[in-house]
Amino acid sequence: MINNLFENCCVPRSDRSADGELKFASFYSSGVRLSALGRLDFSHPHALTACIICPPPPPATMVKPNYKFKKCLSFLAILTIFALIFVSACNKNKENAEIAALAAELKEMKAELEKAKSGNAAPEEIAKLETAIAEIVAEEQQVEKKQTAAAPASGTTSTAPASTATPAASQSVATTTPTATPAASTSTATGGFQVSGAKLTKYNGTSTSVVIPNNVTSIGKEAFTNTKVTSVTIPDSVTIIEENAFASSSLTNITIPNSVTSIGDGAFSGTGITSLTIPNSVTFIGRLGFSGNIKLTSLTIGNGITSIGEMLFYNCNSLTSITIPNNITSIGPRAFAHCFGLTNVTIGSGVTSIGADAFYSCDNLTSVTFKGTIANLDFSAFGHGGVGYGWIGDLYFKYLEGGIGTYKRQSGGEQWTKQ
Repeated sequence: MINNLFENCCVPRSDRSADGELKFASFYSSGVRLSALGRLDFSHPHALTACIICPPPPPATMVKPNYKFKKCLSFLAILTIFALIFVSACNKNKENAEIAALAAELKEMKAELEKAKSGNAAPEEIAKLETAIAEIVAEEQQVEKKQTAAAPASGTTSTAPASTATPAASQSVATTTPTATPAASTSTATGGFQVSGAKLTKYNGTSTSVVIPNNVTSIGKEAFTNTKVTSVTIPDSVTIIEENAFASSSLTNITIPNSVTSIGDGAFSGTGITSLTIPNSVTFIGRLGFSGNIKLTSLTIGNGITSIGEMLFYNCNSLTSITIPNNITSIGPRAFAHCFGLTNVTIGSGVTSIGADAFYSCDNLTSVTFKGTIANLDFSAFGHGGVGYGWIGDLYFKYLEGGIGTYKRQSGGEQWTKQ
């Protein structure tokens, strides 16, 4: 077919033999080999190029009875479409390969982190590994978002990303975040809110102060992530706030209603909230739930939860005082790590376990009250490695000696004394 198009479109009489076949010498000089019969040998890499770029000769020299210029153009159009499809497939394969490479690198980095922790590596080395892991996770998430944006619409008004990664921590804690089931599959968009059934899946509005509709029962993953919203009113109909729902938003004011029972991983991480009250109705909070809220100065924990999870208030460095209620039985790894502003902590009588690095790098902490017996107190609960490496003195040893009571130290000092 291609030989016919080439003959009919691009070859003048002067380059044909008496019986109408192509002359061998006509195209040999162009680097295009011909078969023994004088036809183009398309195994040569320049053959198709020669066919495409060969301009039509003047009408007087064309083989008029067999002129099919329109068919030649159709062929070129089809060729262009195939080329675009090929390029698109190559790009997708490249992104998939990139995700696979990031996943492999992430697995390797996590293994190194676990090895470093078990080998009592220096805190700065552990911190570097955690930072590297967080960067890999962020990069992987960006690639996945790029793929999601490039994918064709599936017919629904809005969709949530296939997966959302959260920063790595020093230890892994398996948790399951409850997920609301929409009452219906229809999607509507009103006032910038995209709602599927009874779930708010995304806010695309421009207002900085919003009131969530009363028919919403759950706030979906990343619904307000990276938005400019500063104030949100959540109705009493909402029972579930899913992971990263308000992460990295400009939120400064939030009231969680008594109807909410579950708050997902990283739901309010990296916002600008200054005051937080966790209502008694909340029975579950995922890891990193309120981490990175560097402007948070006031915290009240309700009596519905029984544990403060992994890195829950990590790097909330404006907090100065915390009272952990008696209903809490465990404080997870790095729960209050890098809360540099903390000076006073009261640990309720129900707490029996404090995890690794729970108060790591709380450098300004000078008063800690234990109201109960901590049966499982991790050696690094109050940092390790000496002053300057997250260690805040010999509180671990002093508590093992003295038990229940209040312990104090001079600011920056290493020696704690039971009062």
